[in-house]
Amino acid sequence: MGTYLDERFEKIFDENYRRMLLHAQRFVQNEEDAEDIVADVFCDLWKRISEIDLDSGITTYLYRAVSTRALNLLRHQNVAAVRIETLEAINEKRMEFVAKENLEDIVNSKDIEDGIKKALSELPDKCREVFVLSYIKGLKSKDIAEAMNVSVRTVETHIYKALRILRSRLKYLVGLFLIIRAFIDVVR
Repeated sequence: MGTYLDERFEKIFDENYRRMLLHAQRFVQNEEDAEDIVADVFCDLWKRISEIDLDSGITTYLYRAVSTRALNLLRHQNVAAVRIETLEAINEKRMEFVAKENLEDIVNSKDIEDGIKKALSELPDKCREVFVLSYIKGLKSKDIAEAMNVSVRTVETHIYKALRILRSRLKYLVGLFLIIRAFIDVVR
């Protein structure tokens, strides 16, 4: 890339960065997300600068790119929010079931408890912290994000990662709980 393109990019960046940031903030409330969106747009522009006609409509191009990325982020967050709400509802029902059936008395096995503790201890530190705050302490993703000074998206990523790891490490418990549930239904 030549010096001319470097200078043009700098000029475009200097003239448009603040406007694009304000534009992104119209879509997303989180300043960090808005900064990420604008940074991604300018990175893409940098990568494709030799392919783009810099003299015609670059501002329109930037507005459109920022809008598209912001809308994609919002779509992703909405899907993630629905997923988190669903997981929270499932967790709530699970806790009601546990309280109702008092599975702790039925499954009083040191091996199961040790297996769960071991699986939790194998989680990466941040994943474990987020998982404990979410599933054991019952905090919402937004509250966890504020407490840990991270984005809600980061919290959701940690929860997803923790669930994936725990699911793979605790597969054997699913069968056990299904057997116990069937046993409870037969006894009634």
